[in-house]
Amino acid sequence: PSCFWTVFCIIKIMKILKTVPTIEVKRTFVISNFGKIKGNQKGVSEKIFANKLEKAKSKVLKFSEKDLDKHIEWPKRLESYNNSDWYIAKFSPSELGPWRRASGLPLRWTNRSLKETSQKINKVLGTSSDILKKRSRYSIYNMLESPSQLKQNEKYLYPIVFKNDTGTRGRSYLRFKTKADIDDGCMRSIAMAISGRDPITVYFGVPKKNLKK
Repeated sequence: PSCFWTVFCIIKIMKILKTVPTIEVKRTFVISNFGKIKGNQKGVSEKIFANKLEKAKSKVLKFSEKDLDKHIEWPKRLESYNNSDWYIAKFSPSELGPWRRASGLPLRWTNRSLKETSQKINKVLGTSSDILKKRSRYSIYNMLESPSQLKQNEKYLYPIVFKNDTGTRGRSYLRFKTKADIDDGCMRSIAMAISGRDPITVYFGVPKKNLKK
């Protein structure tokens, strides 16, 4: 019986909260890009990140949707955003899957769930292992030191995910299937999972007229 209820609870974690317009998802993607700290820098302060984010929001929120589309340079991503219905939803890290080889991570670290990816990274994050490249190591480290990126009080920092095997299909060819595949915000999602956030609030894209509860 206890096993049954554990499985039942895991299945029911995913929750749709409300619908959102596509333009909000586009804003989130572009703000995230504009707000990134360039280079392999360890120890970026919360103040520096907050200032960078506010400048990005101030600029991007003035953009028309046409302007936003110009900054979503990959045609497949733009098409996928436009052809999806969007929701704010909550998922457990065990229900999400990172983009395969996200930020240079080994395939064997990204071929299952976000929960498993975060566990593998957490084991080597504080070591000198060269398996974890500087790009992802410093990115995750800085996010773990930045409460504003972990608390999810900022809607323009929500990860963007698609119903599994739809949208940009960042987990193509992987046998292990998750309920949703992360399109943007993989490193932030990993940091949140390492920090213990469960569930994680996301923008959830579903092919139009195809939402299955």
